[in-house]
Parts: sequence; structure tokens; C-alpha cells
Amino acid sequence: METHFPLNVALFHAINADPDASPIIVNIARVIASSSPEVVIVLLLLVWFRHGAAERRALMVAGVATLAGLAINFIFASTMYAPRPFELGIGRTLLAHRLETSFPSDHVTFLLSLGFGLLASRGMPRLAWVLIGVGVATAWARVYLGVHFPLDMAGSAVISLSVALLSATLAGHLDGIFFARVERVHRALVSRFAKTGKK
Repeated sequence: METHFPLNVALFHAINADPDASPIIVNIARVIASSSPEVVIVLLLLVWFRHGAAERRALMVAGVATLAGLAINFIFASTMYAPRPFELGIGRTLLAHRLETSFPSDHVTFLLSLGFGLLASRGMPRLAWVLIGVGVATAWARVYLGVHFPLDMAGSAVISLSVALLSATLAGHLDGIFFARVERVHRALVSRFAKTGKK
């Protein structure tokens, strides 16, 4: 599928690391490509516990979008197989990766769904743009290191934007069914830990 689009292959070669690529840039790309989701999860946990109910609701909207985006990715992975560049002998591969479908990228769908979800919920726009920036950087890094094609990233972006808009549209319906219950559980747990800490 990937090689059926000449522009996709041409963009891959334009982004993929050259033989004389700087080791510093390669190592930075490896950190971004591999560790960005974990760093973002820690950041969001800090935001969850340090902010109020409105911010937590925005995070839940983004969380629903992310789950939906990854579910769509799973459907693609289950119904089609798109080989990665190194399977086709294209470009340079500078990051070890197991053999699995290339389209779309789970890493980028995860990050962009969170970012677009926060943006669509109109909660914490600065954090939303930070997450979108991290998603774009991760997309670049994974193409640069040779484990994805640009089309994979475009697919992730379309999926992420779609599920973010859907999640924001359904947020009002989810308030009583899901969001309010999670908030009650959060407050109960925080209250219990606060009482335990005072003993």
C-alpha cells in the first residue's frame, strides 16, 4: 500500500536519516520516537492531580478520543498489513522494531488524539499544543529513523482529529454516564488518602 504512492516514498527519502547523519540528532530522534508516550503519561498524571474538575473533564474527553483512536488503529492492524520501510529494503533503519503493520502509527495516534482531544474540548489549550507538538516531533522521528512512512503519520493525524471532534461532540452525553462518576471516584480516593495522611 505504502509504495503505491510515489509522493509517500519520496517524502520518506527526504526525511529519513542520511548516511552521514549526526549521531546526536539520531540519538535525540531515538529518545523522542521511543519515550514520548511515557513522558506524556507522567505529565498528564501530574496535571490530573494538580488541577481542578474542569481540567480533569478535558483530560477525560481527550482520553475517550485516544481510546477511540487506538481502537481504530487496532481495526486497521487486524484487517490489513502495511509493511514497514525496512521490510521493503527502503531507506536506513536506525531503530529496532518488531514486524507489525506500519499503518497507522500507534505512537502518533496516541499523542495527537490527546492533543486534539484537549483542543476540541477547549480545555488547557497550551497543553494541547504541547502534546500536538510532541506528536509531530514523534512523527518526524519515527520516519527519520526508518520505521514508518509519512503516510502512516498522515493516517494517524486524520484518525486523531476525527476521534477528537467526535469525543468533544459526545462529551455532553458522557458527563452523567462516565465523566461525573470518574470525578466522584477521584474525589473519594483523594479524600481517603488525605485522611490517611493526617493519622
